[in-house]
Amino acid sequence: MTKNHLGLIKLTQMVNSLNLWNFPAGLGVELTTLSNSFVLQTCQRTIVMSYLQRPFSTAPLPLHEKAEGPEAYMYLLETICGLKSKLVGENEIVGQFKEAYKTFTSHPERDARLMLILEKLFKDAKEIRTQHLIGIGQKTYAHLTRKHFAGKMKNAPILILGSGQLAEDLINQFKKRSPIFLSARNNGRVQELASTHGVEVLPWREINWLEHAFIANTIGFEGTLLDQTFFDAWKSRHQQRLVVDLGSPSALRTSLTCDEGVIRLDDIFAEGALMEDQKRDRINLARKAMLNIVDQRVRWLEEKQLRWQTASRESLHV
Repeated sequence: MTKNHLGLIKLTQMVNSLNLWNFPAGLGVELTTLSNSFVLQTCQRTIVMSYLQRPFSTAPLPLHEKAEGPEAYMYLLETICGLKSKLVGENEIVGQFKEAYKTFTSHPERDARLMLILEKLFKDAKEIRTQHLIGIGQKTYAHLTRKHFAGKMKNAPILILGSGQLAEDLINQFKKRSPIFLSARNNGRVQELASTHGVEVLPWREINWLEHAFIANTIGFEGTLLDQTFFDAWKSRHQQRLVVDLGSPSALRTSLTCDEGVIRLDDIFAEGALMEDQKRDRINLARKAMLNIVDQRVRWLEEKQLRWQTASRESLHV
């Protein structure tokens, strides 16, 4: 068997040999190696895609979904198109996917097969969004967050916490309307965002939290960022106030509700759910198109292998 034939068989197996795990947000897993696995982390989930049967050092694995072969490709395609999100059709996931891809490609020994799969996913997701989902995800997390602040803050400054894609989306929503303070532990990334968007940086350890009546948080972790003592003092100090917490898991510990000035991620999800009926028909068409795309990917590789085998046999009889 020639080297070219072996390479073509590997190409055909690229989709069929995929493995994908989907873990709920907040359930951490450790990987044996980062170069052989693509990892996408969002406020709702952690997805791991790999050609390894078990790329984890964590045992046993926490609760998860598993998909293989074309189903794995379909699962990640639906995720990139926002169809696995609670706010169906949202656009933030595209930026998160690009960041995850950038991280994956930074590994010197990255799996070239996964790179090709991810590139095809980019292409297919763009086609699906263009043909079926334009406008369906306009009410994104950042957009809905700005809408909540708009009625209260007028031109008052807002403190945005975090340095990821969602934080940048918030900056884009607010920068033409209000002064922005930005803060996060990743000072390098914060400085990059500040330079790009012209916002003011507050060093993480020097924040005077009570000064800020309006806070949008994108940082999620298992610990405590702001506790009930803070919120009691904050509520007393500011008549007009609002905190929107988009972090997952939430690091805010308070009993305050929406009516008292604290809006949580689940509240944003619920608001997005009210629009689901209007989206359902277009989403169903998008899913049908995705199934066709996945099927075409597999069949194209199989047909290419068959043509190569036929040409190889004919050359032997010449």
